[in-house]
Amino acid sequence: MVEQDSRPSSSSVDQHGHVDKLAFTAVAAPQVEVAESSGTPSEPLYVLRDEDVFGAEGPVATNKEIYSYYAYFAGNNGIGSFQYSNLLFQNLIYQAGFNPNVLPLGSSSCDVDPDAPCHVFWGGGNKTKEYTSVVLIATGLTFLSQALVFIGVGSLADFGNWNPWVVRGFSVVCWAFEFGFLGVTTPGKWRIAMALYILSSVTFWASYVFFNAIFPKLARDRPETRKAKEEFLNKAISEEEYEYRCSMERSRTMNFSYGWNNVGFTVCCALSLAALFGIGADDSVDQNNRGYSAAVAVCTAFWIVLAIPWFLWEQKRPGPQLPKGENYLTFGFKQTYFAAKQVWKLKQTFFYLIAFFLLADGISTTLTLVSIAQTQVVEFSATQNTYLIIVQGGSCIFGVFGSYYVQQYFKLRTKTMLQVANFGCLLVALWGMIGIWTTKVGYHNLWEFWFFNGQFGFTLGIQFSYGQAFMAELVPKGREYLFFGLLGIVSKGSAWIGPIVSSAIVDANGNQWTPFPFIAALIFVPWVGIFFISEEKSRKECAAYLEREAAVLRKVTK
Repeated sequence: MVEQDSRPSSSSVDQHGHVDKLAFTAVAAPQVEVAESSGTPSEPLYVLRDEDVFGAEGPVATNKEIYSYYAYFAGNNGIGSFQYSNLLFQNLIYQAGFNPNVLPLGSSSCDVDPDAPCHVFWGGGNKTKEYTSVVLIATGLTFLSQALVFIGVGSLADFGNWNPWVVRGFSVVCWAFEFGFLGVTTPGKWRIAMALYILSSVTFWASYVFFNAIFPKLARDRPETRKAKEEFLNKAISEEEYEYRCSMERSRTMNFSYGWNNVGFTVCCALSLAALFGIGADDSVDQNNRGYSAAVAVCTAFWIVLAIPWFLWEQKRPGPQLPKGENYLTFGFKQTYFAAKQVWKLKQTFFYLIAFFLLADGISTTLTLVSIAQTQVVEFSATQNTYLIIVQGGSCIFGVFGSYYVQQYFKLRTKTMLQVANFGCLLVALWGMIGIWTTKVGYHNLWEFWFFNGQFGFTLGIQFSYGQAFMAELVPKGREYLFFGLLGIVSKGSAWIGPIVSSAIVDANGNQWTPFPFIAALIFVPWVGIFFISEEKSRKECAAYLEREAAVLRKVTK
C-alpha cells in the first residue's frame, strides 16, 4: 500500500465524498477499518480520485440542458401512465362486475344496486373477488415488478456511458404499452387493461425514477454550485454556507423540475379534456370508455414531443468504468448487495430508506383508496375526473413553486419542509378514517374531492419533491442511480404491502374505508423517525462508504 499520495485535505472533501481536484495536497492515507478487506482490519483504504468516484468531471450544465430537463419532466407527468390508464382499468373492471348475492353469478351488474358488493370472477371457476380488492392487487403487482427492475438496472446506470439509454429505453417501451390502450374499450377486456396498466406503470416509473436520479448531478454541475465550490475552496465562505448553497441548488432543481412536471400535468389534462369533449365522453358508457383510451394516447404523444429536446441536448456525464473482470449483467446485483451490507455504516441513508418505505407505502395506498372513492362518487365520468385532476395539477404548481420560495425566504432546511409535508399527508389519511363511521365526511362527497385535489399540492405534492431532495442530502456522490434506484424500490417498487394488506382488510370488513387507520399508522411512524436523521452525520458516512467501495468492490489501484 502506498504510504503517501496526492490526497485531498479535509477541507477539500465535497459533500458526500466529492473530492475537488483543485485542492489536492500530499497527506498520509487515513487509517479506516475495512472488515471486508483481505488485509488487516486497520489496513489503509485506497486513494480516491474524482474519476474513481464518478468518472470524468461532467460539463457545466447549460440553460438549454436544464430547460430540456424540465421539458422532459413536464411530458413525463404520469397522467396517462398512472392516472388515465388506472381509471380506464377501474372503469372496465367495475362494468364487468356483478352482485355475488344474485344467482346465477354475473346476472346482476353492479350499477343495479350500488350499495351491494361488486365482484368479478377471479381465481378460476366460480370463484369471485371484490373488484376494489383486485384493483389493489394490481397495484401491489405493479410495485413488486418495479422492485425487480430497479434492483437489476439501478446501480448499473452509475457506470460507463450507457446511463442516458436507461431513461430512453424505458420511455420508448412505455410509449408502446400506452398506445396499446387504444384497443381496450370494452368490459370484457378488463384483464388486458389490467396487464397494460401494470406494464405501462412499471416502465413509466422506471423512466421517472432513473430520470429523477439525474437531478443531483445536474445540480452539482450548475454554474451557481461550481461558483460556491470555488468560494469555499478559496475560504471566501464557510463550510456551513457552502453546504446550504449546495442544498438550495438541489432543492431548486428538484422543485422546479416537479413544478414544471405539474405544468405539463395540467396542460395535458386540458388537452385530454378537449379530446373527451370531441369524442362525447359524457354521451354514453361506451364513449366514456373510448374517452379514457384516447386520453392515454393524447398524454403519450405529449410526452414524446417534450422528451425530444432532452434526448438531443443531454450532455454526457459518464460514470467510472466497471472493474476489470466484471460485466453489466451481474455487477449491478453485486453493488446492490455491497450497499445492503453497509446498513450500519450508512445509518442515516438506510434509516431514511426504511422510513420512506413506510411513508411511501402509506401515501400510495391513500391515493389508491381516494381514487377508488372519487371514481365512484363521480360515477366513473372521465370528464369529471379530468376536472378534478386539473385542479390537482394547478394546486401542485402553486404548492411546489411556492414552497421553494418559502424555504428560500425563511432559510429553512430541506428536512423541515419535508416534515411539514409529511404531517399534511398524515391529516389526509386521518380524514379518510372518519369515513368509516359516517358518510357526511371522509371521502364520501363530491365537495371533499374538490377540496382534496385543491390542497394536494400543499401536502402530497411537495412531499414528493422534498422527499427526493432530502434523499439527495444522504446519497454518496457519484452513486445517484444506485441509491435513487433503491429509493425507487422503497417508494414505488416495494409499496405493495399497503395495497395487499388493505385488500385483506376490505375483504374481511366489506368496507373500503377500513384500511385508513392502518394507512395513517404507516405515515405516522416514519414521520416521527425522520426527525432523528442527521444530514451532517450522513456526509461523514457517505465519504467513508466511497472509500470502502473503492477498496473492497471496485479494486481501485493502490
